[in-house]
Amino acid sequence: MSEPDSPPDINTLLSVIRDLVGEIHPHWKNLHFTPDTHLEKELGLDSMARVELCTRLESSLGVTLDAVAVAGATTPNHLLKVIHHERHADETNGADDSSLLMGSFGESTLTDEGEPHHGPGEWLYAIYGWSILIIVGVLTWLFVVLAPFERWRRKLAHLGARLFFLLTFTPLRVSGQEYLNPDDTYIIVANHASYLDGFVLTAALDLPIHFIAKSELARILPVRLVLQRLGVEFVDRLNGQRGASDVRRITQKSQGGQTIVFFPEGTFTTFPGLQPFRMGAFVTAVRADTPLIPVAIRGARSIVRGSNWFPHRGRIEVTIRPPIVPSGEGWQVALDLRDAARAEIAKYCGEPDLVEVDYNKAAGTP
Repeated sequence: MSEPDSPPDINTLLSVIRDLVGEIHPHWKNLHFTPDTHLEKELGLDSMARVELCTRLESSLGVTLDAVAVAGATTPNHLLKVIHHERHADETNGADDSSLLMGSFGESTLTDEGEPHHGPGEWLYAIYGWSILIIVGVLTWLFVVLAPFERWRRKLAHLGARLFFLLTFTPLRVSGQEYLNPDDTYIIVANHASYLDGFVLTAALDLPIHFIAKSELARILPVRLVLQRLGVEFVDRLNGQRGASDVRRITQKSQGGQTIVFFPEGTFTTFPGLQPFRMGAFVTAVRADTPLIPVAIRGARSIVRGSNWFPHRGRIEVTIRPPIVPSGEGWQVALDLRDAARAEIAKYCGEPDLVEVDYNKAAGTP
């Protein structure tokens, strides 16, 4: 690998990072950050963004970099070490979470502040709800695993999810179904607010869909069996080195006619709000030249909030928006696609925009 005539300094590196952050998160374009700021957790640069960052660094600094090493860097200082010592990629394997293709039922990043007092009626509903989940879940698992045809398995999962919401007295209202044609292929993106989201979309979308699931679920045999039978795609969320290869694999699945479902926030929190979107779904849509469908889920967070597994009564609304067709190729097209989809979801999810809120907080404005 080639070395530049003079070693790049941290200020040059920060300038390149700042330009990219400003494109991905326009509200953060003036955000102050330091050489020790976390590239993903604080600047929102996921694995796909760091592939783009690698390209820009090579152009700006005149170096040849290992994209895998750049994807594993956690801070600008860490990235500077990669640039100076690109032959030692094993130094960059400590990324906390450089996930790109996030999906399935996610995980909560915040714990609840405390357990509220629940009345007898709430406890009765919680016990009843869990009982229904276990009974319907076990029966659905059995039917899905044993069903010989994929079309049957998907229909059984759809009916099982709808039965669960019906028996738990949870109204599920779905609008915009006219925008979905079962014979067409889409990339579907939805906001992520609760552990229920996977069940919500399974109940709401009566068409062949393939979720993206974290690879940790594949280690649990009963879960792996049912998800494999449903055609779920497993990705390694904790290994930034596999981000680009995961995108290629999922892109091929989309080009082959599979409708893929992403939760581009990648995780959910206890408090309400629409978080920044990771780029995997949008890069996949652009590369596969596949229409993207924004879907807004409203109400699921109030039923099962964060890591608190105590269920509450509530209602859920799913709003399907018209497809958005990629207008070309390249990183900027993916950014435009992300912004258009996010704007649609923000209109209907019923929660504040945390990107703008976080920027205002960082800038010290009310």
